[in-house]
Amino acid sequence: MNRILLTVSALVKDNLRNRFVIFWIIIFPIIITLLFGLVFGGFSSYFHVIVAVEGDYGLAKYLNTTEIFQGLTNVSLKYAVEHDYIYVKVNGSSFTIYTSKQNQEFVPVLESVIDQYYQKVNNTRDFTVLQISGYTYYYYLISGIIGIISLSNGILSTIGVSASYFRDRIIERLATSPLKSHEWVISLIIYVIIITLISTAAVIILGILFGFIPIIGIEFLGFLVISTLLFGGLGAIIYGLTPKDKIFLSEIVANVLVFPLMFLSNAFFPPNVYPPIVRIFVEYQPLSVIITIIRDLIVYGVSPNPILVSIVFFFTVLFLYAGGRLLKLREID
Repeated sequence: MNRILLTVSALVKDNLRNRFVIFWIIIFPIIITLLFGLVFGGFSSYFHVIVAVEGDYGLAKYLNTTEIFQGLTNVSLKYAVEHDYIYVKVNGSSFTIYTSKQNQEFVPVLESVIDQYYQKVNNTRDFTVLQISGYTYYYYLISGIIGIISLSNGILSTIGVSASYFRDRIIERLATSPLKSHEWVISLIIYVIIITLISTAAVIILGILFGFIPIIGIEFLGFLVISTLLFGGLGAIIYGLTPKDKIFLSEIVANVLVFPLMFLSNAFFPPNVYPPIVRIFVEYQPLSVIITIIRDLIVYGVSPNPILVSIVFFFTVLFLYAGGRLLKLREID
């Protein structure tokens, strides 16, 4: 255990003195958060505004023919509030519209569309607008960034440290020490978890400035560690399978894998804004599943889908086992 602690300490000191490492674990997630937060802070202005309708399926269907609204049915008010949807309750000629402050600007247009739909009915329509506290795009964005942190730190940091230590022949020196292979793997995993927590803390602090108040609990922290271990194990597998005379290939593969998963996910936008041809992939690819669970825990404060959690846990164990077998300290012997 003492050798593991000493190795972790050396990894943290060595890498956190590197400005390039500091950029990727702190500056990069902050830049991404600021970029998307400032550009897409009025998220609903750029995409279809989702309207949940209770009491008239035809109205929901009609909303889908407009340029701005997307109608849904069979959605509860609680779910609509959690996901920042506009909620319309139809009761004869009375319409109660529940909306967040962010979506308030769309209410007059929505009322006009409703009038158009019922134009053949001569009854006077009565609209009641109730403003409810909803979750803004910043809640959506920052919870997505936290998922990206587990992805990028898990894969890129595991491969980056291993590859750089191999090129600098540090691995050779460690191989001549009493440090065992499993102790090296555990040390590397702990280091990746530490930098993930640092990155997450930096993004959450930034998010507080945008009004994001996260629900931090042991479940969230535990799952953040699990998701980091999953991607760290995947990184170890990629590195372990790469021929050591072409170690640069592991870093290329890592980047080719990370960036499509990052931008084709539900981190920045919900799956419904993507073209139908990629929508299923966006919703169910590994990073999106992890972000969905993180949002349930840190934003909505609800228990995540146990099936999704079980799947993530299974692949975490599988990847860690395979990665630990491949990421051997004395593989150069």
